[in-house]
Amino acid sequence: MEIDIVIAADLVGEDGDAEIVQWLVDDGGQVSEGDVVAEIETAKLLMEITAPAAGRLTRLTAAGEVVPANTHIARITDG
Repeated sequence: MEIDIVIAADLVGEDGDAEIVQWLVDDGGQVSEGDVVAEIETAKLLMEITAPAAGRLTRLTAAGEVVPANTHIARITDG
């Protein structure tokens, strides 16, 4: 199983972006479904990103990075 965590366009707008404020789980760390794994900030809000499933989290972006809508910021795999 592989599930990507994506910055949804409905959160930032089609032309918007989000900053990865901080990761709350180490790269390669284990997560449970619903765990808060990161905080992102858009022009309008600061929000928590939760794990959609249990498994091992691999970061695809770094804290401080600004990414556009539809960017895959992390992946959860079995493990």
